[in-house]
Amino acid sequence: MRAAELALIFSLVVSLTAFLPLFFSLRGSHEALQENAEPANFIAVGKPLPRFTLRNAHGEEIELESFRGKVVLIFFGYTNCPDYCPLALRRFSELIRLLGQRSSEVVMIFITTDPVRDSPEALSRFAGRYSDRIVALTGDWDELAKVWREYHVRVPEDDGKGGFISHSAVIYVADRNLVLREILTPEMTAESALERIMPLLS
Repeated sequence: MRAAELALIFSLVVSLTAFLPLFFSLRGSHEALQENAEPANFIAVGKPLPRFTLRNAHGEEIELESFRGKVVLIFFGYTNCPDYCPLALRRFSELIRLLGQRSSEVVMIFITTDPVRDSPEALSRFAGRYSDRIVALTGDWDELAKVWREYHVRVPEDDGKGGFISHSAVIYVADRNLVLREILTPEMTAESALERIMPLLS
């Protein structure tokens, strides 16, 4: 083998060796969320969900505690959201279909991050596009700010312009005792999400 070829092979090996730690670091970061390793910016898996009382489209107070005994999925978003919110609610709809009769044992909650523009009626219409089984909740700013903080949802102060609102994009999944067991992402397929949820129904 010529010296030039040896030099090229050596160079490729060195480059690959330098890249591998970065590759596995990035891969590990992605899988940590998918495998629900307790991301620092989210509620820790194994901890009880923070309790809250908010209101539905009819102005009725809804307590998280009222869903004890069912598996609970919670996603935060807003009706004008262009990406993750429609995707998350589409996943909710698909899960309801895949669960079949067992869907009655699961509650899917959508909590607004934009109470200024998301009226109860607008929230209900938005969620209803995907399923009338989705529980859409709102409240006044102070009530919601407490919930956002406890669920590690970062929502900027309202600027009154009605533009894009940055917010966390994860789906919290709690068992029948309202203890967090899974952290899913809207990008996951409904089938993959179902695999995580079914053990909680047994």
